[in-house]
Amino acid sequence: MFVHYARLPLLVRVLSSLAAAWLLIGGELASPALAERAADPISVMAQSQSVHFPNYIDFQLSATDSLAPIVVAYIHVSIPLFDVDDTERVTANAAKTITLHWRMDTSGNNYIMPGATVTYYWELSDSLDNVHLTKYVSFIVTDTRFTWQSTTQGYMHLHWYNETPGFGQALLTRAVIDENHLLEVTGLHYHQAFNLWVYSSEDAFRSALPPDTFEWVGGEAFPPLNEAFFMVSSLTDETLARDMPHEMTHLLLHQTVSTDTDIPLWFDEGLAVYCQLYHEPEMTDRLNEALRSHSLLPLAQITERFPSNSDAAYLAYAESWNLVDYMYRTFGKTALEHLFQLLSSNRQTFDEALQAAIGEDQAHLENQWHLALHQPPTLSPAEMQTPVAQPATTAQLQLPAPATSDSRDTTLAALGAMLMLTALLGTALLLLSARNQRLQALAAVQAAEQILSASRGDRQGPPPSGGPLSPGHQGGWPGQPSPRISDGFSYFDSDRPFGLPGREEDPLSPPPQEPGAEDHGPWPPRPEV
Repeated sequence: MFVHYARLPLLVRVLSSLAAAWLLIGGELASPALAERAADPISVMAQSQSVHFPNYIDFQLSATDSLAPIVVAYIHVSIPLFDVDDTERVTANAAKTITLHWRMDTSGNNYIMPGATVTYYWELSDSLDNVHLTKYVSFIVTDTRFTWQSTTQGYMHLHWYNETPGFGQALLTRAVIDENHLLEVTGLHYHQAFNLWVYSSEDAFRSALPPDTFEWVGGEAFPPLNEAFFMVSSLTDETLARDMPHEMTHLLLHQTVSTDTDIPLWFDEGLAVYCQLYHEPEMTDRLNEALRSHSLLPLAQITERFPSNSDAAYLAYAESWNLVDYMYRTFGKTALEHLFQLLSSNRQTFDEALQAAIGEDQAHLENQWHLALHQPPTLSPAEMQTPVAQPATTAQLQLPAPATSDSRDTTLAALGAMLMLTALLGTALLLLSARNQRLQALAAVQAAEQILSASRGDRQGPPPSGGPLSPGHQGGWPGQPSPRISDGFSYFDSDRPFGLPGREEDPLSPPPQEPGAEDHGPWPPRPEV
């Protein structure tokens, strides 16, 4: 509905005119300030950061304020790798144009490794409470002591600073060979970009690592950053065939396994050593020494970290390598590939995946490995026979069940039964042989007696017809043995060659005495005097 202005009451028209005039005048006076506020009076002219590895990082900022002096400044820094989220107040001289500088200490315990991402922004406030937040800036820390050269092959990014002609290309060729070797051994592929930083001297390599790194470390991988560091002084150096595939294995395994799955350190390091293309003989010697003294380290001691002592750590590497080698030889490559597949699914713990892939959990695997090395068992007989719980949700591979040492009780029992049966059969054969020999001897005696009787009959002639038999003869011919009558049995009885089972013979009884006779024992009675 449209209303004519002339028809409004006079008072209303006057008040509306005054209000319009006030708004017009006030707006003209206030509009510059409001416009300035809306446009943010603080602006950044320049900002930068410079890394001085490994000691510090410098941050610089230049800013100006068109309305008032800048009086407060903060810098907010975050490093996700180390869970760092820090805010520091930076001194600012009250002025409309300022230059700020802040140094972040990265030495010692404040170490930030090459490859770590740092994100930061500035917060500025002026005396009118205007607040300005700069944009987020992210950069990657690098070892600025060297001029790095780089090359790329697939997911691999290789960095070096050695000036030897052809060094980089030869290094890349070896890295590709190592990658193919890992594929052949594990069946795994890289699926994320990773960086390999190659140092040319021991001092440069060690100074690039965290301050608490053990002195025996020859290379180091950082799976969260998908990067590894190692030292190669020459293309003919044996450490190239040892350290590069070793560290590449760590990165490959952790690209495969879910970040939520904890991998035992013995398996992580054991697989890395297993995939090396060079193994120093001293590692085998150290393992053999432990085997001779029955002093292997329990897996529980090398599950989360290795010993700080170099000799014990060397043994931990040797053990881990030998155990992974045992797993490949005993259960086969297919079972290990299935284990990697289960670990990548993020549905099982390492122990559950191990049980599903090879049929053994860590405890029984360790015990079986010990027995294969002729070492004391790590489980009691009851624990050996305790079945391991089967995961209910995972289909297992139908692999040939390896002969495990945990079933040795059953095997020993069967072997004992076979030995007992063999002994019984041997005894039976011996007795049967002795019986046959005795029967043959008896037959020979009887034949001889028959011949002897026949010979006597030829000399004496037959007995008188109808005459009585000679006293003492109970049938038969003179000289012929009488038939033996016994309540017992003959040992040579062909029907019962071994006697009656369970029957014992009574001891011999003394001869009966005459009535009234005294028992004088074995000596005759002495005459009475």
